[in-house]
Amino acid sequence: MNETLMYFLKVNIAIALFYLFYRLFFAGDTFWKTRRYYMLFSVFISFIHPFLSVEKWLDKQESLKTMVVNYAMLPEFTVTPVQQINWMSLKNILMAIYALGAVFLLTKMLVQLVAILHMKMLGRKELVQGVSIIALEKEVTPFSFFSAIFMNPAMHNEHETREILAHELTHVRQWHSFDVLVSELLTIAFWFNPSTWLLKGEMRQNLEFLADNKVIESCFDSKAYQYHLLQLTYQTPEIKLTNKFNVSPLKKRIIMMNQKKSAKASLLKYSLIVPLALALVLSSNAQSVVNKAKKALNSKDVVTEQKTEKTSPNKTVEATKKAVETTKPLPMTLQSAMPANELTDPVVKTDVKANDEPFMVVEKMPQFPGGEKALMEYIGSNLKYPEDAMKKGEQGRLIIRFVVNANGKVEKTEVLRGLTPSMNAEALRVVNAMPDWIPGEQKGQKVSVYYTIPISFRLQGNSKPAGTMLAVKRIFVLDGKTMPLDFDIKSIKTESIASVDVLKPDTETKKAELVAKYGADAANGVILITCKK
Repeated sequence: MNETLMYFLKVNIAIALFYLFYRLFFAGDTFWKTRRYYMLFSVFISFIHPFLSVEKWLDKQESLKTMVVNYAMLPEFTVTPVQQINWMSLKNILMAIYALGAVFLLTKMLVQLVAILHMKMLGRKELVQGVSIIALEKEVTPFSFFSAIFMNPAMHNEHETREILAHELTHVRQWHSFDVLVSELLTIAFWFNPSTWLLKGEMRQNLEFLADNKVIESCFDSKAYQYHLLQLTYQTPEIKLTNKFNVSPLKKRIIMMNQKKSAKASLLKYSLIVPLALALVLSSNAQSVVNKAKKALNSKDVVTEQKTEKTSPNKTVEATKKAVETTKPLPMTLQSAMPANELTDPVVKTDVKANDEPFMVVEKMPQFPGGEKALMEYIGSNLKYPEDAMKKGEQGRLIIRFVVNANGKVEKTEVLRGLTPSMNAEALRVVNAMPDWIPGEQKGQKVSVYYTIPISFRLQGNSKPAGTMLAVKRIFVLDGKTMPLDFDIKSIKTESIASVDVLKPDTETKKAELVAKYGADAANGVILITCKK
């Protein structure tokens, strides 16, 4: 999924959760100042939690110490014909609707800001009861915006003016206009999310609770103050981007002024925001955790050694069976150095060879400059779908094998599993044109290593977009028990593994035997894991 779209989704889910949490636990208490901090914090953490990473913490944890994942996951590159952009696609239509809504609301906010500046220019500064205000000539509901208080002094008697100033000074001194702007920008960015509008209403209302409480604490008569508010209910606020002395709904404000103060012990419930925020961060890092598990296969804690035995042509297949040893990881490169269709049941031990015969697996596998992502980008930008194959509707999957020698040069390129001549030629052309790699190493020496890349040519409507990482799934059988498809190999400690056998469906007969014994999911192969007793 597009990263920007995923970010928007995470932020909106977080806002909805924080608002729901607020309604369930905090909406009925009288801790207005704490509630204000909660709502500001919820907006802040909603925006930043997708950027918080747990990778540093994962670096300190025990890495995945088995090469089995490399057998269970077979990445490949899929190339599709380049298509013209369809501007009338559903995605583009939705994006246009979103942009129009955001632009409309942003324009509306800017118009209100201009209106406030205009009123400030038209008004005159006066000192009323020791407080500097912007005096207006027209009938207007008293309001404040950051450090400025706007009102028409002629509309209010001395007592009412004192109440108004006490109320608006609270907004000014506590910077309530900042909350107002945050809530406005929130609804502009995510106007399609009902939770943002509900949270905005709660933030604005809570600011009025704070100001009303300050007036009551300033020894003003509560009943007289409430009647004063009722007298102003007929006045409709002209500019919503301000803190008003009279803001609907007034009923909740009056109820809150007469409500019994909440016990201080109830403040402890606000600590619940900590596990909620941590849960959001961890859920947001789910993909990072998966990627980290893959990268863990490159760690130096585990070495996969391969033992090769040269056999004469007269020796049988049974005589060449290999033993498994998992002491270093098989790196999660674009694909295992051993192709899926050629995976032998076990992995074999290797030592540095005297001749220049390429290795199948080494301690440090060769790496494309810039890593796996750069390799994907290179193939994606250079590989083209042959025109003759497109016209004939030809598609399929091929496997290219090559050797990265001790100098990092790509050589001995060959097609292990081919398609049409034009597809084979195109794949070979791109691979042969690769820049020099970082060579592989075995026991500290640079050596030649085999490397394979599976490439799928698929026409539109039959494949995922170019650059999609696919995976061939095999089922796990642990100590004779077939594990579910979502079985996590990371749950097994390496030191507890006695042996690993890979059963390949390399023939129809073999595939039928596996399916009969282990079920339909065994059609792609079975990985047998035996633990130490």
